[in-house]
Amino acid sequence: MPIFNVDTEEITAFDFGNTYLFTAYFDEEQLFNQLKKYYNRDKYRFKVPEEDLKDVQQTLDNYFYKLVLEDSPEEYCVVADKETDSNAILSNSVMRKQRQNHDIYLMKDKLSLEQAVEQGAIRVEKSEVNAGNLEWKTNGS
Repeated sequence: MPIFNVDTEEITAFDFGNTYLFTAYFDEEQLFNQLKKYYNRDKYRFKVPEEDLKDVQQTLDNYFYKLVLEDSPEEYCVVADKETDSNAILSNSVMRKQRQNHDIYLMKDKLSLEQAVEQGAIRVEKSEVNAGNLEWKTNGS
């Protein structure tokens, strides 16, 4: 019997206590329809309560996606000043926060993080922004 090796695509989901957030685009309409109840159209991201996480992981697994859980979102954060063209950065972020003259972005994965740095953003730990005080609101903001 033939063996098929199928690569899975990883999706980083950020752990915010009882909630997991991630952003992804799915070509498969059937997959999106199964996850639609978790999708926030205004924020372009999925918000999964902890009690539904296993079901969402199984659904994604059925379509060859692997949900990678990350409990240190600050490691995925970049800072851009107001002069930085941030459209591409914003499109690859899970969420954004504004602080004084800076925009802080939680990037959707490590590749997006590196691309944001190439576009002029600075990793939050190398910036003047105090990452220790960085709190993200997951209740719609």
